[in-house]
Amino acid sequence: MNKPSVDRPLESLEKDSPLFLNGALVWLLLFFLIYLSVPLTNNREIDRWYIVPEMPFLLLDLVDPLPEENPHPAGWAYFPQRIPLIGVASIILLGAWGLGQLVTRLIRVPLAPFTAERTVFAAGLGISFVTLLTLGGGLMGMLSQGLCYAVLILTAIAGVASALQETKQKTGSLGSLKLALPEAIMVDTLFRVGCCLLMSPFVLSMFLGSMLPSTDYDVLEYHFGGPKEYYLQGYISFLPHNVYTSFPFLTEMVTLLSMTLKGDWFTGAQAGKLVLMSFALFTALGIFTTARHWFGSTAGWIAATVFLTNPWTYRMSIIAYTEGALSFYLLASLLSLILTIAVLQKWKTNANDSTDKSTADTSRLPSELWSFTLLTGLLSGSAMATKYPGVLSVVIPLGLTLLGFSWFLLRENKTLCWSTTLKLGVVFAVGTLITIGPWLLKNLVETGNPVYPLLYSVFGGYDLTEALNAKWKNGHGMKTIGLAEFKHSLLDVTMTSDWISPLLFCLAPLAFLNRQHRRLMYWLWIYIGFLFFSWWFLTHRIDRFWVPMLPVVAVLAGIGATWSSKLLWRSGVTVAVLFAVMFNLCIVTSGLGGNNAYLDDFAYARKFTGNLTAPEIELLNQMELDPDQVVLFVGEAKVFNAEFPVIYNTVFDEDIFQQWTAEANPELPAKQLKMKPAEEIKKKFQDEHIAFVYVNWSEVLRYRLPGSYGYTDYVTPLRFQKLVTAGVLQPPLENQYGYQKFESLSDNKKKEIEQWAPELIVERDGARYFVSAQIFPVAK
Repeated sequence: MNKPSVDRPLESLEKDSPLFLNGALVWLLLFFLIYLSVPLTNNREIDRWYIVPEMPFLLLDLVDPLPEENPHPAGWAYFPQRIPLIGVASIILLGAWGLGQLVTRLIRVPLAPFTAERTVFAAGLGISFVTLLTLGGGLMGMLSQGLCYAVLILTAIAGVASALQETKQKTGSLGSLKLALPEAIMVDTLFRVGCCLLMSPFVLSMFLGSMLPSTDYDVLEYHFGGPKEYYLQGYISFLPHNVYTSFPFLTEMVTLLSMTLKGDWFTGAQAGKLVLMSFALFTALGIFTTARHWFGSTAGWIAATVFLTNPWTYRMSIIAYTEGALSFYLLASLLSLILTIAVLQKWKTNANDSTDKSTADTSRLPSELWSFTLLTGLLSGSAMATKYPGVLSVVIPLGLTLLGFSWFLLRENKTLCWSTTLKLGVVFAVGTLITIGPWLLKNLVETGNPVYPLLYSVFGGYDLTEALNAKWKNGHGMKTIGLAEFKHSLLDVTMTSDWISPLLFCLAPLAFLNRQHRRLMYWLWIYIGFLFFSWWFLTHRIDRFWVPMLPVVAVLAGIGATWSSKLLWRSGVTVAVLFAVMFNLCIVTSGLGGNNAYLDDFAYARKFTGNLTAPEIELLNQMELDPDQVVLFVGEAKVFNAEFPVIYNTVFDEDIFQQWTAEANPELPAKQLKMKPAEEIKKKFQDEHIAFVYVNWSEVLRYRLPGSYGYTDYVTPLRFQKLVTAGVLQPPLENQYGYQKFESLSDNKKKEIEQWAPELIVERDGARYFVSAQIFPVAK
């Protein structure tokens, strides 16, 4: 794979025959028409055609918004509230970049320090190793604010010094770092400026949106909830009530580190989310350099633009999910693998061209082969450290591809083939274990299972039971396999998802018209196919789980956009890109993209999102409970916003309310268990300093519905009525929020309530309501 000039102009890569040209333009038009016509997956009541005529007004509203009748506190006057968060995020990113520069130099990655490729690798390794340092410090109880600042500042300074010294060592001077304005404005310059202008509003939206309080369930439950518990207790330990905190926690360590640096768990979490947003920028840089390396600068710029203007990229940047980080590490690992194979191919070609065949067969393999192999392993392990599925989407396929190419390229010399393939496998495995190993070791020590809570049948696991394992597998197992389901999933990935850009799967297939590096292109498509089918066959098909394939699709989209240099094609694709970017911007900055109150006053935003996600928790916050007043949560696990001590469990852990109040009898089903004597329950509540019991009946109902995770039959309204009658609990507080109109609920919800908890149906103003939540004070 010979690297083309990165600055070469657009050139025709196909014969540019009218058949290909007209066919591509027709494909472009048809795809957009279908894209605008199909119903959305999550918001089926929204019609994309309805958005199109509203686009001018939506875009104008971004520049000159209409005045509101009763505006809440918002505007650029509140931007200074974000400056401390930006400072914390900057310290983390600079320290991580510096550490990444040191690591990439240590393993002798043969790239100049300030190149795009080296920056991608340094950022990835730096963040990964910073999170491992955070894990180590947390396990030892050494996460102090001063120590964390000192380490990050030291690594930033050392990294800058190392990069400058390495640059001077390789070039003889630092002149290559000087910036200069071009002598004349060329078409290429205008093109790049245009791409930057298209990307800038999306980056600004991601930047501001990432600092807003979160409302998503998983984030409040464990992506933020877990680090908050670690921060408050001062160390990292096994949390038996939250099984999710035993996952690899790379992104959550960023959040914990940000909390430590900020000295506050709430605002620190928002600073951590800003760091996680940067994964989108590093991914875009990786996409750019991947496409540029083999297909030219224009393809790279378009590919990066397609990715950063994709609403999914925005969405993963403002929500603290792990898929943004996994997308980056998947792309970075893939880039490193391609460079590894390129080194091996180049050495094989030179060896074949050698006049002395005996020397060629025994010549020493280049050192950069081992450097890139180790780098690929480190990045692949980091992908798995973001979440377990990284082993399936990155570690296994890239590792096997590396071994397969080594075997194929060196097959003529059996001895060299065996030894090199084995060594490459060992180096790759060592790199992988360096970055994922600490997480596996932590689980092994805490639970006896390195991949807890997975593979219970193989390793077992502390605090797990056969019943909990069955519930886990049922909740996370494969969904129904059939042609209708396959069609739905394929359409969801390519065009019906609410947050998919039409440019991705519209332009990517046109990469087949490109005649350069076809073999590489085919392998990229094979990888996308693998990612899709592994998601479809081996997961429970949550839509964001397929998002990590989109960087690879973006690379192909950049290639597809540049398949022809004809003016007609370039004009057509320019119109398509401009329309799609404007359409995507309307999606991103509207409520469809997520929380878009970018410049809200932080205090207002915190209270507003708190009331939106769990108003009962906000009510308890307003009570300003004493530190020794603990609230027991039943059915509720999104505990992040609670400003008081809580005891809770997730749906996949043993129910604490049942453990405390039920007479243990493994022979009886949960529904038939008897309650412990009232005095014993009362004493338990007193010993645990329980002041209130908060029951989220809406969540219990959600879990009880057919096809959901399931919830213990022990928890019913009658149990709490008995505790009130027995004097253990007082009657619930006056309900201000927890009512839902019964007739507005779905039929399966109404049926479940009538069978399981008819006591939760009450009459108000001549209508029936479902009591969705209750707060019971504990009797004195």
